[in-house]
Amino acid sequence: KTKGGFKMSMINREVAWRVFASEFNESTLEIEGTEERAPSYLVTPLGAKINRLYAVGVLTEKENIGDPEEPMWRARVTDQTGTFFVSAGQYQPEVTSTLTNMEPPIFVAVVGKANTYKPDDETFLTSIRAEIIKEVSEEQRDNWIIEAARSLKNRLDVAMEASKMDEVSVEELVELGFDENLAEGFKQASEHYDSIDFNRYERMLEDSLRYVLPEYESKSIEDIEQESEDERDEDLEAFILDVIADFEERENLENGVDYERVKEKVMEEKEITQEDFEESVNNLRSDGKLYEPVLGNLKRID
Repeated sequence: KTKGGFKMSMINREVAWRVFASEFNESTLEIEGTEERAPSYLVTPLGAKINRLYAVGVLTEKENIGDPEEPMWRARVTDQTGTFFVSAGQYQPEVTSTLTNMEPPIFVAVVGKANTYKPDDETFLTSIRAEIIKEVSEEQRDNWIIEAARSLKNRLDVAMEASKMDEVSVEELVELGFDENLAEGFKQASEHYDSIDFNRYERMLEDSLRYVLPEYESKSIEDIEQESEDERDEDLEAFILDVIADFEERENLENGVDYERVKEKVMEEKEITQEDFEESVNNLRSDGKLYEPVLGNLKRID
């Protein structure tokens, strides 16, 4: 296992990044795909190369700027660092239908493409073109904050190490054990952004963890990660992967297995709580062994 997770090239479909709104909205570097149908990316100040992202927060506002027959929704989804601006129109009929029936304020999860708009030379606006939106629980929101914080820490680790170099070297960072994709992303970011306030991102990380983990006041993130590592049930994690593999193979499922089906099967076979299941799934995601090809589905990364 390398620092920073796994390479994006391990799967055909782009992984949906967990990134806080503040870092996403500060992004101004676009990289266009060079080959036919190659994806384009929005590179954040800490080097997340975002094609798709997965955001969770509170739906605070929505506005139909289209008409009742052909709605065009704009919405605001806030996390504890800022606001994601979300859009959905005629090409996302399921999203527009869902948004029509949602009443703020509620917790929601959004998966979508990073979208940018430059009304003039001085202004660069970011938004999410939603592919999926659904209501979630406060607990799911808190789990997302922890995942986004872990992702932020991985990028901060790369950035802090790279800042010691006279010139950022992807090869040296990889030799030190960092993920190549994160190293490449930060090198591109460092060549574009004039200055990066590491202290601000460290505070964002600490504030985010403090928001959902009261014990963080007296412990470092390394302590919390070590405790989490010590408490892991590797047998349960292996069993979850086996259950997903069994469903995928028996039913030829290309887009993964419904989360609830996996949970039901695992809890039938093992004497565990729902919290045990959710914690193991989060660990597998963080290790790069699971991802969500569509919201609510779990798929193995071989």
